Amino acid sequence: MTATDVPLGHSIPAHRVHGWCSHCPQRSLAEEVAAWQIDAEERHMEEEGGEGPFAVAVDWQKCPDCGDPHSLSVVQVTVRTTTGIKRAGGWVFCLNCESVPQEAAHAGS
Repeated sequence: MTATDVPLGHSIPAHRVHGWCSHCPQRSLAEEVAAWQIDAEERHMEEEGGEGPFAVAVDWQKCPDCGDPHSLSVVQVTVRTTTGIKRAGGWVFCLNCESVPQEAAHAGS
């Protein structure tokens, strides 16, 4: 895309990167700002080797309530901080019986 391809008064950098800008019909300044933020985050993740600050690990286990051998998802969310990796949350849920076993929930902590 060249500068001559961009309508007069529109943002050349935005058109080059996103294909549109906030001056285009049906677009807003908030959309353009969000697009730039997403673009910056994606570039940062590429520089970091494709890893963002958050990570999710899923372990499939036997549900203690229904006994299904691989339907209990134990999910742990971690965040990378300046002081190391910290647990940020998670959940336990059985896809078979839809239970949230307490003992499994505490085991995932």
